[in-house]
Amino acid sequence: MANSVTTTKAREKFAKAHAGDAPLPKVTQVGWGTGGHDPATREPIAPDGSVNVIPGEVVRKNIDGHSFPISTTLRLAVSATFAETGSVEISCCGLYDADGDLVAWKTFMPKGMDAETTLEIDWDEQF
Repeated sequence: MANSVTTTKAREKFAKAHAGDAPLPKVTQVGWGTGGHDPATREPIAPDGSVNVIPGEVVRKNIDGHSFPISTTLRLAVSATFAETGSVEISCCGLYDADGDLVAWKTFMPKGMDAETTLEIDWDEQF
């Protein structure tokens, strides 16, 4: 089971954008990390909205693409390969905006990476 949260930083940016006080930067990158689970139980931890970088981040890369399955949902395609992460267990990923701020992140059970592994996630942002 995956858990996700919109960060406090993102919520502050949404509030300023809705007031017209600041533009809302585009989401441009995804970070993949190893710190999204409890090492003893291997269960996903609850993501904390105050986090500003993916725990145990091993790679940050551009978003693969996006679509709109319905008019109020942005679907971001994100992926990580063994060549990018090395032989680690990935248990979290997060979205970074054009300012470099972490705006959302999710945790899940650790996924072992090897030469034949690619992690692909369709991340839906619902508005």
